[in-house]
Amino acid sequence: MKNLQLIYAAILLLSAVSSCEQFQNVAGVGEVKSLHAEIGISFDLQGAPMPDSVKVRLTNFAERYELAVTVSSEGEITVDKIIPGIYTVTVSAEKNEDGFTYNYSGNAVNVDIVSDNKRIEVNVGASRSGALVFKEVYYCGSRTPSDGSYFRDQFYEIYNNSESVQNVRGLAIAIINPLTATANLPVWPGEDADKYVYALQIWQVPDDRDYPLNPGESVIIAQMADDHKKSNLNPDSPVNLLSAEFETLVRTTALIQDNPAVNMLMAFWPSPTPQWLTTVFGGAFVLYFPPAPIDANSPTEVVSPESSAAKSYRIPVDAVVDALENVGNPNQVQLKRMPAVLDAGAATVNGTYLSKSVARKVRETLPDGRVILYDTNNSTDDFEVMDIPVIRRYGAKIPSWNTWKQ
Repeated sequence: MKNLQLIYAAILLLSAVSSCEQFQNVAGVGEVKSLHAEIGISFDLQGAPMPDSVKVRLTNFAERYELAVTVSSEGEITVDKIIPGIYTVTVSAEKNEDGFTYNYSGNAVNVDIVSDNKRIEVNVGASRSGALVFKEVYYCGSRTPSDGSYFRDQFYEIYNNSESVQNVRGLAIAIINPLTATANLPVWPGEDADKYVYALQIWQVPDDRDYPLNPGESVIIAQMADDHKKSNLNPDSPVNLLSAEFETLVRTTALIQDNPAVNMLMAFWPSPTPQWLTTVFGGAFVLYFPPAPIDANSPTEVVSPESSAAKSYRIPVDAVVDALENVGNPNQVQLKRMPAVLDAGAATVNGTYLSKSVARKVRETLPDGRVILYDTNNSTDDFEVMDIPVIRRYGAKIPSWNTWKQ
């Protein structure tokens, strides 16, 4: 057992917390009687190597401060000098081996540390960094000149963050259940329920041809691949999406045109209004290549949570290429909808119709100008808020098969 004496410091999370809100300087909080807790870590490595060390963070979102320490991955941890409150305990690590980057993440949320000798168990999963990542997501919508709300300019940029060519043929994007962050999570049937995430809607890149993506190239999935700054749409929109590679076309109004972008397939949509109108309050998304054809009528893959008739589609956690959880505001970061092994944190623009996006941070810029983006499976750390959404930020390239690019 390791006895770690943690010293309180002013930890500014302006660069690490996607809400851009700042944690307060907590020097002097030792005047409050402190507690200690024991943190037990169990690893589900799934063939990945054991990390050399782990980073343990105890975050109190209500008070805007956190404690953090990096320690050996072996044994248990005793954390001292904890101020009573409600915490999210996050364990993370990274290891490079045999040409792969492995990410380790796990958390325990809404942990009440109000008495001494609290025992906290954290299960930590392992995954390899995906070649394809969410690079930028603009979900909150914009305001019109008359101060109305406009949401048809949403987009999702997918980037090849690897060293090799990737083919997005058949790639699916799904928004998972529940639609918005909540403490009342669904209870799913089956003993293996935790091996899946559950999609409310799935759209898929057609399987009609190859769609190769070179390193440093990206594709744009637009709700509506149009120039949203046009007078008949929203002149105050921040984006022109005519160059988008894909769009989720359903012509529910005369304003929606069939633009040059490739039309995605509506693979699963149980609601009566089949259009990719993702919530402006921040949804949780996954990218994955379906291990089998998506069957919207499958009695085994289409399931309902307990006490509900609503239908969702099961997606194996180990099939997920990348995941991004967005929430409505910083206080909802601990309301997790997906397993920590996919995303141990969350991103937020902290409002609706703000014309802001969340974008992945640059980890490294190579000599040829190509950027490598952060991908630690923790969106709190990996993403930042952008005041203006920009497609193909940081010089991301357009794939050669996009012949309608402008």
